[in-house]
Amino acid sequence: MEQTQSEIDIQFMRRCIDLAKQSWRDGDAPFGSLVAKGDTLVAEGLNDAANKVSEHAEVIALHNAHNETGSSNLSEHTLYTSCEPCPMCSFMIREYKISRVVFALPSPFMGGYTKWDILQDEEIAQFQPFFSKPPEVVGGFLESESKEAMKDTPFWMFGSDVKKQ
Repeated sequence: MEQTQSEIDIQFMRRCIDLAKQSWRDGDAPFGSLVAKGDTLVAEGLNDAANKVSEHAEVIALHNAHNETGSSNLSEHTLYTSCEPCPMCSFMIREYKISRVVFALPSPFMGGYTKWDILQDEEIAQFQPFFSKPPEVVGGFLESESKEAMKDTPFWMFGSDVKKQ
């Protein structure tokens, strides 16, 4: 039986949340990301910024997808992540030409979508072949499940309700 996009999104986001929990248990920030093509998992990434600041889960997942596919053109792929990509990760998403981004927790203080408009910026798309057109973005997907996974961490600044505190 073929899965609907919603079922696929749930499956992959729950995996990102599990990766975030694993990252926290491993001593890093609680973020997990993966790259998929349709219903096929291509690559995963755990945060490793404690060892190297640029090693965010999204960046690692994108690099692993590049290694797996042999291409920097991931235009038929979706990036799933437990938290909204930061500006650095958002530029990487645009350069890898990801067509769709699904994230759980918004990042109103440092997000590349809600704070800065990197993921939806039409203007940088003119710089082909470096940047892609803006990807479709689905934000807040399984937000409460991802927020629950972060409850025992000091990362209070993520989620749609944080500025109300």
